[in-house]
Amino acid sequence: MPDTNAPADTQNGIPDGFTEYDWLELLGFTWKIDNEGYEYASENYAPEFETPALQAIANDADPRPLRNLYREHSAAIEAWQQAKGWEEVERLWTAHLREEKERREAHLLWAVHPGGDWNHYAYSDAFDSREAVDEWIEGRKSLVVQHGWKPWTGHVLHRETPGGAWTRVDS
Repeated sequence: MPDTNAPADTQNGIPDGFTEYDWLELLGFTWKIDNEGYEYASENYAPEFETPALQAIANDADPRPLRNLYREHSAAIEAWQQAKGWEEVERLWTAHLREEKERREAHLLWAVHPGGDWNHYAYSDAFDSREAVDEWIEGRKSLVVQHGWKPWTGHVLHRETPGGAWTRVDS
């Protein structure tokens, strides 16, 4: 477990033992606890840390280590948010969500981008095959017919290797 008495990293205010990614996972978990309660949050939104020591805490069948981690750092999370300011916390959180999505889906080689000025992520949905992309596009076309939705005007993306750069594919 990270040393909770250790001084905060002076560059970014994050306590020793946490990467920025891990700290933002704990932040998101804290927000879920505030909104859903501890039990629901821990069962459905447990943090997915990258540091092995923190992973062991989150994955422990005994709920006490994760609860203790939350309790020991909740004041530091609050102070960190205050020190950073809401705009910076929101910017960091948005970047974290992008990174988390890309890590989770790095193995997928196909994706769709909705087009236009949409810039939430490099892509909106990722898939394991071109066939799955085509099925997704056909599903959107049927929703246009059924519900009068705006037609999909995005584009297909592909990458040659897991985690590689996306390239636009003419469909």
